[in-house]
Amino acid sequence: MKVWIIVIPTLALFLMYSVCFGQDYLSAASSTVSTLTILAWFFGKYAWRYFYIDFMKKHICPDFNGRWVGKISSNYAGGTEVSFPIEIEADFFKIRMKANTTVGRTYADYCRVIRTQDDSFELIYVFEGHNKTQTGTDTAYYDGAARVTVDDISTMKMSGLFWTNRCWNQNKNTAGRIDFEKIVD
Repeated sequence: MKVWIIVIPTLALFLMYSVCFGQDYLSAASSTVSTLTILAWFFGKYAWRYFYIDFMKKHICPDFNGRWVGKISSNYAGGTEVSFPIEIEADFFKIRMKANTTVGRTYADYCRVIRTQDDSFELIYVFEGHNKTQTGTDTAYYDGAARVTVDDISTMKMSGLFWTNRCWNQNKNTAGRIDFEKIVD
């Protein structure tokens, strides 16, 4: 079914350029590719938000855009819980995440949405953290990764696991549970 989303507009544009505008096949093919590239970029970057209906959110990909509250339960120091605001920006080409905590900020530019075998959606991402200050028991920079499952598409609640290499050389790297709840504006 997804193939027809591309095939039908491609054929329609090709026929329009070749029949209506009288272009030869090579010029019509070139015009078709150029037009589809521009439309795909424009739609994928900006216009998709106006056409992304609930059916698509449930069956193609949820809308991750917005402000969230992240809550982690970490193994650090025998159990640490932290809440922090996070912002997710998504379009058809990429997903970016950024968060500010009391000790620093984190960014995730490598994010991927997958559809699992049980038809749920997972957000997998690799992030980098930057602490405001470096201490004897913490580092200024660290990497981590998380895998969260969209538990409920209507509320966009997500939960999963994370890990970091934070202070790994001191055997203090962290891991734990992470939960996200979307803030409704």
